[in-house]
Amino acid sequence: MNRVALIRCLTAGLLLASPFLASAQRHVIVLQADSALPKKWMRPIPVASVALVPNVVNEQIAFLQSRGYLEAACDTCYAVGDTSTCPIAVGRSYRWAKLSASGVPAEIASEAGFREKLYTDTPIDARKVGNLMETLLQNSENNGHPFAQVWLDSLRPEGDGLSAVVRLDQGRLVRYDSVVVRGTVRTSTRYLQASIGIKPGDLYNEVLLASVERRLKELPFVTQKQRPYVQFTPESTKLYLFLEAKKASSINGILGLQPDEVTGKVNLTGDLDLRLRNALRRGEAIELNWRRLQNATQDLKVHANLPFAFNTPFGLDASLKLFKRDTTFLEVTSRAGLEYLMTQGDKVTLFLNSKSSDRLGSNIILQPGLADVTLISYGLGLTRQRFDYRLNPRRGHSLQIEGSAGRKRTSQAVFGALEVAPEISTVQLEMIGTAVGHVAFGKRSTVRFSAQGGRMENDDLYLNELYRMGGLKTLRGVDEASIFCSSYLIGTIEYRFVFEENSNFFAFMDQAWWERTIQGEFATDTPMGFGAGTTFETKAGLFSLTYALGQQFDNPVVLRGGKVHFGFISLF
Repeated sequence: MNRVALIRCLTAGLLLASPFLASAQRHVIVLQADSALPKKWMRPIPVASVALVPNVVNEQIAFLQSRGYLEAACDTCYAVGDTSTCPIAVGRSYRWAKLSASGVPAEIASEAGFREKLYTDTPIDARKVGNLMETLLQNSENNGHPFAQVWLDSLRPEGDGLSAVVRLDQGRLVRYDSVVVRGTVRTSTRYLQASIGIKPGDLYNEVLLASVERRLKELPFVTQKQRPYVQFTPESTKLYLFLEAKKASSINGILGLQPDEVTGKVNLTGDLDLRLRNALRRGEAIELNWRRLQNATQDLKVHANLPFAFNTPFGLDASLKLFKRDTTFLEVTSRAGLEYLMTQGDKVTLFLNSKSSDRLGSNIILQPGLADVTLISYGLGLTRQRFDYRLNPRRGHSLQIEGSAGRKRTSQAVFGALEVAPEISTVQLEMIGTAVGHVAFGKRSTVRFSAQGGRMENDDLYLNELYRMGGLKTLRGVDEASIFCSSYLIGTIEYRFVFEENSNFFAFMDQAWWERTIQGEFATDTPMGFGAGTTFETKAGLFSLTYALGQQFDNPVVLRGGKVHFGFISLF
């Protein structure tokens, strides 16, 4: 094609495209005020189309009203071509000479952030005043006064401004007389009241009342027949709950495929989780978990929890754990705890922990880095949870942390040795915790941030008593319980798309740090894992699928080393 033909084609294309280019041009709004205003407020405003003009003009009117021009208004706009001209009647500027808090108790005004100096010689902003009154109402409603009223009194001119007094009538003080349960559910009344955060004698709290439905959804063994409501009478205030019994006990099976990077063979692992909830109608939980890991390693955990034992605010907690590492060692850990239960599921736990780790075949040969270990420790734990929906949250946070101290005895004695190895007694300190936060954005998306870690403080540590890191619940993409460490920290960022109440898609990255300080050995690394997965609900139960890749010691990521986890939870 010669140059002349090319120019003709370009010209024809521009002519054909000119109507579309014209329609894509931005529209301009020109504001015309009937009185002098700062030029920066009246600059032309470009918009994408003429259809957006009303919204933009309303925003400008609201802006002027927030600057004290309470009478500002715009009746109509005139469009000519790509320009809309909008005349604005501004009106006079109103200012506060004084907005007095004399009609509000000092402590309530302080809680609401009401300071008279903030409303002295300042433009009157209707939205700001409205927010103040709404805050005063909310503070009253959350402290036992559901019938509170707020209004402006004695509004009058004063100098070149206006003065007024904020009045607050809180009405009568309201306490709950009872929480009435209607339906087929059978469980501990104390447990149910603690779960929703409301019990007889409590002051009326609008925030807690609004969260009752969400907290009831978190109880696995109940379902709501209809929405709860509060009945007010001159003599009493009752909260009515309509609850039906629901299948809550579950059995969960997970199969894992873990390729052996040395032999290339695929090893099958397993995880069986049995959970019984409210079987004794006391809100109790009984759990049994068995895992078969690679290299003939097995893990068994049994846990029982009874809240509000003997109708007191205390709960009982007990657990037993057995971990057998092929033919190397056997670890047995038992724990008994006393919990003090607070509102909204918070609790403080005082516990006694007994841990023993024995070498298998220790009476035959000396095994470097291993010893027979016995530890008796005492500790204190704190649990706090504030999720919008515990099973599949989009907002909220949780914190679980505990510390302990105890006396440890270790021995490397071998049967038949000429010299008997002495038993060493030391003090051991431990700290372990988990923190989780969810930040929602959009209608269905959330980002989950979490951190978990632990540390053992002792100069006489052995391999068979250390933390075991790796796997689906700690560092995904790494073999289950394959990393032995005395200190570790794992940070996680995870994007979740929540497409149903109990279903989501997710993509994640785990970044970890660990170190191992034992007899004559020090090692450290910063492994990481990443991947994606999904959890979705069916009529039969919850199905989950996770695929993860990992990287350790600066080695490259190997696709054939990916970990695939299948899970299924069936309710009964």
